[in-house]
Amino acid sequence: MSKRYVLDSEELLDLATGYGTAVASDQITVAGRAVGYMYREEPSDDADSGWRFLSGDESQEYLDDERHVGVFDVNEIANLDDAIVEYLDAAPGTELVRIEGSDEFADDDAFGDESDDGWEEFDVDAVDSLDDLREDDRL
Repeated sequence: MSKRYVLDSEELLDLATGYGTAVASDQITVAGRAVGYMYREEPSDDADSGWRFLSGDESQEYLDDERHVGVFDVNEIANLDDAIVEYLDAAPGTELVRIEGSDEFADDDAFGDESDDGWEEFDVDAVDSLDDLREDDRL
């Protein structure tokens, strides 16, 4: 079964070009939810930006199922939620949580241990490889 993404590639604007690819959950790319949690790891290869985008409500079980995540150009995610654009130059190790009711994000550390209860990180090792995800998605 093929996924129906929120945006078609013909609808994309150049909001964040040149950043490379990122992993995003279907909650953002298929369901159209806003980015609630974003973090940047060391890139896994030359094409990978290191960014991972989640709505924030995904369970670890959901994220471990590679059918619920995909590899997208960062520009595609920026077109779905342009609030991420000003944070894209942050260094690997950055973890940001959306401030409720706004388009602003705050450092995840600012929320202390409370934030760890509600956010799951995508385990890149849970899928065979980012290359497998790229083959299955639009890149």
